[in-house]
Amino acid sequence: MPIQDALEQNRGNVTKIDSALSVEDAINLMTERDISALIIMEGDHPVGIFTEKDVLLTYLKFEQKPFSAIKLKSAMTNRMIVAKPEDDIDNTICLMIQSGIRHIPIVEKGKITSVFNICDLAHHQVGDLSTELHYLEEYLDDLHEAGRD
Repeated sequence: MPIQDALEQNRGNVTKIDSALSVEDAINLMTERDISALIIMEGDHPVGIFTEKDVLLTYLKFEQKPFSAIKLKSAMTNRMIVAKPEDDIDNTICLMIQSGIRHIPIVEKGKITSVFNICDLAHHQVGDLSTELHYLEEYLDDLHEAGRD
């Protein structure tokens, strides 16, 4: 099943922040919007991603330095792994697990249009599997009934 199927509920779910702002600014924005990842921008160009995991890594890397004094440019994850709407959800989840990431931006026509976390994708898969299981159970019940006739 393609990511496109999950996009209908999640499109536009992307928050961007300038790389010149501080880690404290990012944490405040993430807390205010109840999100766990931000796309880091320089002008109109995405240059990285900042997630809850990056908060912990920043704390360890910069030790006692206050978050207000650390620029996002030096705390973000530079290497962004992305997916496209036509990518398969199962394959994307596998890619995320293998890469050790929990958030993946979705790129459409060269622009980031959404960010999924692994739970979003897994939740969508579970919902689809539950529906499929329900239909299979009904089908088996119908077969069982037909066998009695």
